[in-house]
Amino acid sequence: MLACGLVSRAWAMTRPACVPVLHAGWGIVMVVTLVALLPLLPGPLARIATGGGASRLVMLFHPDPLALSALLLVALVGLYSGLAGALACSAAAFAVAGGPVVSAMAGACVIVALRDGAARRGRGTGGVLGMALLSMLLSTGGGIAPAIPPGIDPIAFATAGQAGLSRGLVLPVAVLMATWPLLHLSWRPGGGRRHLSALRMADVAGFVVGCHLWLRLLACYPDIPVLSERWGYALLALAAGLFLAASLRALVARDMRRVLSGLFGGTAALPVMVTGLGLVARANDLPDMLGGVVACLMLLMAAGCIVWVALLRLVDAMEAEAGRLVLMHLGGLATLMPRLSVLLSVGLLAVGGLPPLIGFSIAWMLLRLFGGLPHGGSLAHEIPIACVMIVMGVAWGVRLLALVRLVGVALCGRPRTPRGAGACDPAWPILGRCVVGVVMACVVSVLPGAWLVVVHAGMAQVARQANGLVGMDAAALFAVPSPDGVSVLVPVHGLVLLLVVGGMVGIVWRMRGVSATRQVATWEQGAPPVPPWMPFGDPLTQVGAGVFVRLLQDMAGWPDGAAIWLRRALRAWRACGRYLVLPLRRVPNAPDRLASLALPVGVAIAMILLCWLS
Repeated sequence: MLACGLVSRAWAMTRPACVPVLHAGWGIVMVVTLVALLPLLPGPLARIATGGGASRLVMLFHPDPLALSALLLVALVGLYSGLAGALACSAAAFAVAGGPVVSAMAGACVIVALRDGAARRGRGTGGVLGMALLSMLLSTGGGIAPAIPPGIDPIAFATAGQAGLSRGLVLPVAVLMATWPLLHLSWRPGGGRRHLSALRMADVAGFVVGCHLWLRLLACYPDIPVLSERWGYALLALAAGLFLAASLRALVARDMRRVLSGLFGGTAALPVMVTGLGLVARANDLPDMLGGVVACLMLLMAAGCIVWVALLRLVDAMEAEAGRLVLMHLGGLATLMPRLSVLLSVGLLAVGGLPPLIGFSIAWMLLRLFGGLPHGGSLAHEIPIACVMIVMGVAWGVRLLALVRLVGVALCGRPRTPRGAGACDPAWPILGRCVVGVVMACVVSVLPGAWLVVVHAGMAQVARQANGLVGMDAAALFAVPSPDGVSVLVPVHGLVLLLVVGGMVGIVWRMRGVSATRQVATWEQGAPPVPPWMPFGDPLTQVGAGVFVRLLQDMAGWPDGAAIWLRRALRAWRACGRYLVLPLRRVPNAPDRLASLALPVGVAIAMILLCWLS
């Protein structure tokens, strides 16, 4: 598959022949990984998984159960991305299932692939340095973090033969540097082209690698309670700020792909927050809460991968039919493309966290995890937690407003361009792939426990538990347990209620005898005549993309003259940055010359830091 990706880039005439080879290869990877993840299958499949050719094929990569869980999702992304993300997905497969050096090199290749056509130059330099630092920190073999050998105490294995204090200080920094470009993390609230790039399938592969790295951090972090708690609360505050910045980017973006990029940045900030909760749970010796953290992170990795793969496939089909997805050029797609609009609405509802979809289950688990945090009794300990929850609540409200803005402008209203007015649903083969993606998202929403049963061995590895895979209980497949073990969320109950209410509304609507009609041009009460290519009315009378941003400013009491002072402050900040780099501008091509020195200088600094800490 790697050879097909390279050959298709070099010779364009080989691309039609490489596409079925890539699809078949990723399908084989998915099947083999599922066989390896389910060793309790009866009959011939169990013999294949334990001693057959599939087992030898899987062991070429030397993966552990945690790597197999991420490899299954990477294969799904590769199956949907085709030639566009073939190289990035191949590198992501090596990054989650290779040895320490191979994983770091492959992760650096994923970052380089994500930098292709990026909004800002030098965006992935810190990530490459973080991968190099991880390869030096975790070079004990067997993946980015080694698997626990049988018969050895997990806690003793995590701390024996390693400089626990130096690892505890440097490891979160290295993982944060490595996952910053993988997860689209950014402090910039702007949504323009120079602030963030359009979302692609390769970014979803980077999301899986980033979640895998945070799971590895939980698996191999040394048991230093004070340091673990400090890092946990720091990651909570950092993730809350990143989530708010990503929600603001989604609200002010001007095209659909960058709106989705902002929403994706909010989803990608959640693994950082969940990892912080896991470090706090490990520091305070809360095994039940740690198990809930690992389950939430596993569910977030699977849900984020499946939902965003489906959304990107839908956006690709919509762009092929309606042209450029600029919000001021879109409108009325719910009438023109009803099937595709329904599928897109389901995916956006899953991202927004509305029941009974998977986003609501993850939000419910996050609230339960926050409720399970230790309460020290002092006000100074409770105020930061309350501030983090307030920031998350505000950010989630802004995120929902961005979703309403996207649906209200793009799907509702009337078309604004002739290309948009001529859009229609795509052909059935393309629509069928979109339906399969949305159906997988709905299956994960209804059966969240099934994924947790599949990846139970990897969860036990992260939580440092010696128990094996539990039996497949039929009731556990539909339920999401809370970390405290008090309550259980069953999403299928909400789905049944929604279907019953929807069926009753449909029956009443049918009894009334009202049928949906297409909007036509009517008399405008003396207004100028509508152009012949615009049969749906004047687009200037419709709701624009800026109305929702103005609504948020009015709710916050934003004065009219405050934007001027904010622009002046930003200009002064940029001018100071230009003056600081003024001596470098005298040298021609200074950024290009310094870029080649960034990696060796960073590796040298990291080695000096490690020697000093050890």
